[in-house]
Amino acid sequence: MPIRGKRVGNIWQPHNQVSMPTKLREFRCEHVSVSEVGDGFQVLFEKIPDSEGGYVLVQRHFEYPDSGKCYIETDDQEFCGHFRFRRARLSRKRFQMVFGIKPVREITVFFKATDSAYSELQRVLQIMIPEIRLMRNADVTIHPEPNSKMALD
Repeated sequence: MPIRGKRVGNIWQPHNQVSMPTKLREFRCEHVSVSEVGDGFQVLFEKIPDSEGGYVLVQRHFEYPDSGKCYIETDDQEFCGHFRFRRARLSRKRFQMVFGIKPVREITVFFKATDSAYSELQRVLQIMIPEIRLMRNADVTIHPEPNSKMALD
């Protein structure tokens, strides 16, 4: 028996399925910097170091209750503000984050970093986004240690 629902483009969507509009951005960045000051953390991805265009900034301050929200800033105002992450993944060359509601926003950053810079990036992002999923690469999965609270793919 066919599934009844509404037609979305060439795809039939069941009535009980909810779709949310998604806004997507993709960045290719040559520079990554990580900062830690007191109870605040910051990660900055830049297409070109010290340039105004093509950047993604993620900050979190633990001095005050923040409901698990990070401040995100890009050169596109629709992707700026305080948000709780719906999903975040980090691999050696890519950071993907999904956040917001109506519309859901998704940013993927492809980056280059030395081994030491990547280690620091991973450490700080795990503090800022405890539920981040760490990926070695597209084909290999990291398994969490027993009793670990960290979500891993």
